[in-house]
Amino acid sequence: MINFVAAIVIGIVIGGIGAAVLRRAPNALWLAPVSSVVGALIAAVLGAILGHAGYGWKKAALQVVLAIVGVAVAAVVTRRAASSSPTSSVESSS
Repeated sequence: MINFVAAIVIGIVIGGIGAAVLRRAPNALWLAPVSSVVGALIAAVLGAILGHAGYGWKKAALQVVLAIVGVAVAAVVTRRAASSSPTSSVESSS
């Protein structure tokens, strides 16, 4: 149980930092925290499946790493959404 609570806290903290870094992107304010919480929860599930007893530094490290991966995914998604606009796909024919 503490594993999942810690995952949510770690995800929110890292997602908040990621949203602050990506503040120029329009969807980063909600996408970075959500994706980092999802990444940390995936790490918590992986830790539970692998059967490590208790909550140790390995689970915490895995949660931090996957939360950072979640923020990186949010950064890529928001940059692609910002760079692709309806007018940029229109090509002039010669």
